Amino acid sequence: MLLSASGQDASEDGVTDDEVVAAAEALGEELAAAKESASEFAFTTMVMQCNEAISDETGLDYGSVCGADDDSCC
Repeated sequence: MLLSASGQDASEDGVTDDEVVAAAEALGEELAAAKESASEFAFTTMVMQCNEAISDETGLDYGSVCGADDDSCC
């Protein structure tokens, strides 16, 4: 389970792995669109804020896995 890495059971939250993947894909699409229209500073700031929110929610240091300056993530 994707959420099991955070110490949470997906069924406890009522969220399925498919829903988590769909949300992640939607976020990726939104970030890709923002990258095209935002300044480099604004985009980097947005990615850092997303990383922080993901880390807060999951308990994982997401930024160390996918940094704002890592083009392979977006």
